[in-house]
Amino acid sequence: MRTWALPWLFTLAVSALPVAGCGGGLKYRIDDALLSDVAVDEKQPILAAKSEVDRAGEEINKAQSDVATTERDVAVADSDYAQAKLEVSKAQANLDLANQSKDINSIQNAQSALKLAKLGRDVGDARLDWQKQRRKAAKAQLDVAQRHLDSTGARYELEKARLAQAKGKKPSADFSVGNYEAQQGEKQRQFDEAKVDADRQVAAAHEKEQKYNQQKGQYDQQKGQPPPAGYQPPAGYAPQPGYAPQPGQPQPGYQPQPGQPGYAPQPGYQPQPGQPGQPTPY
Repeated sequence: MRTWALPWLFTLAVSALPVAGCGGGLKYRIDDALLSDVAVDEKQPILAAKSEVDRAGEEINKAQSDVATTERDVAVADSDYAQAKLEVSKAQANLDLANQSKDINSIQNAQSALKLAKLGRDVGDARLDWQKQRRKAAKAQLDVAQRHLDSTGARYELEKARLAQAKGKKPSADFSVGNYEAQQGEKQRQFDEAKVDADRQVAAAHEKEQKYNQQKGQYDQQKGQPPPAGYQPPAGYAPQPGYAPQPGQPQPGYQPQPGQPGYAPQPGYQPQPGQPGQPTPY
């Protein structure tokens, strides 16, 4: 005996998800053998319904793959978030140490590093929240695919029931096409409800993605923030993101005065007679 529901199984990292229709499948079925003597031309509605069943099975395969992908993405985001929280702890410890040193520059640098680390932690939290919602949306889409399989399967059984009735065949004593019609209507209703829920979950995932992108943009901007107002770097100078001069080191753009180490006369300078190669004192 051949039935419409195939025993697909897909094993995820955390659990095994059956692909049989939700809710235990179908109550009313007709053995394919009952209609084996009917001409193929008369089975076109049945064959069309069977084709939809096959497509629904492919939807389940795709939905299961998407769930597995989001499980992986959640695990990665969770690990990155844990690392971001560690960076905050390290930055706080550095600030505590800087406070003990009483050095203003060290304290300010440590405060900036802590602020940036906290922003990174918030970005990691938002990313994890987004990935978890993506997983919920993927599972909702899997439920849609499973409900679709039930719905198309019910239609397949209904078309067989209609043909059996037309041919005067009676698969059981209480056979009634109305039972198959009611079954198909109920499965279609469940399918429609699942789609509404899935759309809601997908919309929520988009909202969380937007929130993550906003926080990520702010974080990236802080990492590459410009030097303090009024600072004019020399031509060609490009400070690295997050650059902060160390105590005792010259500021970017520093130019030594004549007589100081590292002094080089400006392009076009002409030394005065009697002072070869020596600049005129300012």
